[in-house]
Amino acid sequence: MKKAYCVIKDLSEEAKSIIKKNNIELYMDATGKILTTKELITLLKTYDILIIGIKTHITKEILKHIHSKKIIGTLSIGVDHIDQEVFDSNQVDVVNIKNANAISVAEHIFALILTLNKRIFESNTLVLNQKGKRQNLEEKPEDISNQKLGLIGAGTITSEVIKIAKVFHLKMICYTKHPNRHKDLLEYGIQFVSLKELLKTSDIINISIPLNEKTKYLISSKKIEWMKPTATFINTSRRDVVDLKALIEYADKNKRFHVGLDIDLDGYEDLFAKYRKNVIVTPHIAGTTKQSVKRMDIELAQNIIIEVNKK
Repeated sequence: MKKAYCVIKDLSEEAKSIIKKNNIELYMDATGKILTTKELITLLKTYDILIIGIKTHITKEILKHIHSKKIIGTLSIGVDHIDQEVFDSNQVDVVNIKNANAISVAEHIFALILTLNKRIFESNTLVLNQKGKRQNLEEKPEDISNQKLGLIGAGTITSEVIKIAKVFHLKMICYTKHPNRHKDLLEYGIQFVSLKELLKTSDIINISIPLNEKTKYLISSKKIEWMKPTATFINTSRRDVVDLKALIEYADKNKRFHVGLDIDLDGYEDLFAKYRKNVIVTPHIAGTTKQSVKRMDIELAQNIIIEVNKK
């Protein structure tokens, strides 16, 4: 019987049941503690499967201490908390989720787009400050219908964004490193373009890509200057795919440039402590709705079982 150790303290009962029904002994760590590399190495000497979240960093150091095949399941789409050497190793199979929270993130993306363009956050702040008259708005609300939406990335989240965007009759263009792998998007009328063209011509820009060595600061200070001073820029991906300081400087310089972010704020609390009419930030909640968390647990458990049955 294989043994699994889970550091996700609130893993759903459905996910636990899937694992146990497949003849896997499951140990739940209810402490919520972030384990050190030394502690992870100790666990991997005993357990065949390790189930983690994005706060647990799996370093290449573990490879020196693994002498049998292991499975690491991460409750996330992104995998930048796992060293590339671990992925490349024949000793470890890494399992993540692909689909469970895509619609939740897509909904959040449009919540940010609409909140910014309809001046909802700014209007509510005026009301709270007893200045709730529409003439006090910096500018009038705007429709998003028929604007040009630039999509950076062509994965599962982007596919869900496209479905919603069709309702608003948005004209859509897309930048991806591998357009030939995403020909299915052509049936939605998507045109593949260069990153420079996308940034220069889009009214609304959404970035949905993983963070890795090639995508870190993909949206650099130079590329930020390419964007229209009236554009809306949305990022619900990992924080460091964008030069945040340069982005906010651009927003401060161009009051009609709008920014919507759903990111981990660690180390950037001071940057966002100031109220700005044209910037909204949420603390990386887009993919953690009540419904998506349950779906994510189940998808991860199912994917782990698929990996186990390959052997």
